Amino acid sequence: MTVFDNLASTLLGSLPSISVLVLATLAVTLIFKTSYTTNFAQGVISAVGSYLVMELMLFYRVPMYIGILAGITAGILIGLFIDIVIFRNGRYVNAIGKQIITMGMVSLLVGVIPFVFKTAGLEAVYLMPMVALNKYVVLSKNIAIQINSLVYFGISAVIVTVVFLLLNLSKWGLGVRSTASNEQVAGMLGINTYVITAASWAIAGALGAVSATMYAGFNMMSNSLFMTTIQVNAFLACILGGFATFYGPVLGAVIIPLISALIGFTAIYIPTLSTWREVLVYVVLLLLILWKPQGLFGPRAVRKV
Repeated sequence: MTVFDNLASTLLGSLPSISVLVLATLAVTLIFKTSYTTNFAQGVISAVGSYLVMELMLFYRVPMYIGILAGITAGILIGLFIDIVIFRNGRYVNAIGKQIITMGMVSLLVGVIPFVFKTAGLEAVYLMPMVALNKYVVLSKNIAIQINSLVYFGISAVIVTVVFLLLNLSKWGLGVRSTASNEQVAGMLGINTYVITAASWAIAGALGAVSATMYAGFNMMSNSLFMTTIQVNAFLACILGGFATFYGPVLGAVIIPLISALIGFTAIYIPTLSTWREVLVYVVLLLLILWKPQGLFGPRAVRKV
């Protein structure tokens, strides 16, 4: 294989990771922009949806599309429960208080998952993929891509496109953008910010369930925290792209897997780098964030003298 073939194969191999991380990052961004807090429970909420999908498929022989709808419903209900039942009924719940509550939800859901789902007791399992793993699309003599990768990327692209269309063209999107700009002013202008935040938590829960189900299609589900790495990378993508916009974190979610893929490509010719691949990815991200603390796609800071 030529250098070009190796590079193309490596970059194409990152499509599943990009698809999963983009959805997870968009979920984190929606919650941060409307609730002004980081949801540390996003990964575990997502895991609940994927475990429900696997439970229905493996033990009750439910078709995957029905299982995914059930997983999405579970994610929506958990998101609504956190926002409507917990946040709104808590006393003096500020941004930090919300973060602490989501940390508590992590402990709760980590304990609930193995208690409720039989599949969580298995040592290490994969969720059945949507398409057979051994099916490929041949692009050239030395380059082929799994059909699964194309399916995941297509699903992610469609979902992200729909969400951004809603953000820019719908009444809900106007409310989200207004709430993200200034919640108090948005409320004074007649926008029901409670509905906006509830809808954002619901959509984030749905996005998480889809991303976790896709991730389980090519990665091992070993315990309730199997989505932790994705959640951490989603936070990093938000910082890398910049929280000031909705599209910045999504682009950051595309960049991180590409950086990992490029380091993996280099490791083909310098094998010792494979051991340090993950470390090198975070070093590169740290340098990029130090270079542009406001995010690669955030507004340029203007200092008035």
